[in-house]
Amino acid sequence: MPQPSYSYASARLSALSTRLLDPQTVRRMADGTLADALRTLQDVRYGGSGEIDETNAEQMIEQEMRSAMEEIREVSPNPKKTDLFLLHADVQNLKALLKSRLLGGADYPWADGGIYSKETLAAMVKDQTYAELPEALQDAMRFLEKQLQIRIDPQLISVTLDQAYLRHALEQAKGDAVLLQYFKALADFDNVLTYLRVRAMGGSKEMLDDLLLPAGGIQKKELTDTFDLSFESLNKILDSSVCREMLLRGLNAMQRTGNIGEIEKARDNYLISLFTPHRYETNSIYPVIGYYLAKEREGRAIRLIVTAKHNRLPDSVIAERLVTLYGER
Repeated sequence: MPQPSYSYASARLSALSTRLLDPQTVRRMADGTLADALRTLQDVRYGGSGEIDETNAEQMIEQEMRSAMEEIREVSPNPKKTDLFLLHADVQNLKALLKSRLLGGADYPWADGGIYSKETLAAMVKDQTYAELPEALQDAMRFLEKQLQIRIDPQLISVTLDQAYLRHALEQAKGDAVLLQYFKALADFDNVLTYLRVRAMGGSKEMLDDLLLPAGGIQKKELTDTFDLSFESLNKILDSSVCREMLLRGLNAMQRTGNIGEIEKARDNYLISLFTPHRYETNSIYPVIGYYLAKEREGRAIRLIVTAKHNRLPDSVIAERLVTLYGER
């Protein structure tokens, strides 16, 4: 089958993007009742043609995401780059399969939309053969297989695979300024979040060092060196980050509200903003990646709205957590 071209991808994305829920529609869903939100999804045939209600809304979200990931794989003229994003689902599934094998078949959620089928990943973990994976993940899985013979540690599984994924992504993104900025920013935001969580739980700098992802702009030593100092010392080491201004904005919002979710929100808003200016380009991979991020974010927004309204949480909870959508200013 011929490799899709950028012109083909552009034409397909032009059609696919019309199915994205616009920010105004999502805001109306957030402001209305659960019945209003479900009716909106029904009207736009979200997740297919089936009827949507409280009992199957999650399945419809999952179906929509599966369809979107299939479309990404079909239209991408540069799978090497789009696979960097799809691979994240495979990493989550490797964690789930390994934990399930070690902990006696516990039921872990499955993330749709990765590169590998469920059967392929399950066979890898069952047979402990990982040659099909990228090298960084091969090394991580082989390391885990050895370590987990000594001691079963679910946190070690998650941390090791997250570190391997980002190490692979940073390496593969070299030579592409936008992708490299994305993954460096992801590393910086997540490392700052880890820094704050370890401090909040009364952990040590040694614990922090074990949990940190590969460095984006902020070096691991900078974070560990300031760990026992005042909170203000964190601001002083952000200059080396590609996302310094948004990190500071998130930290300031967290200090005002006491909610660490402000930094997560700042992270998600920053990451999608890197692709918004490229949305209508016809000769690059960025619109394809932007569409992927848009569908992922749309699904998370719908899940947040439906869950909050089903549990009768105040609308302020949705407002606090709802992030900027693709194309929104």
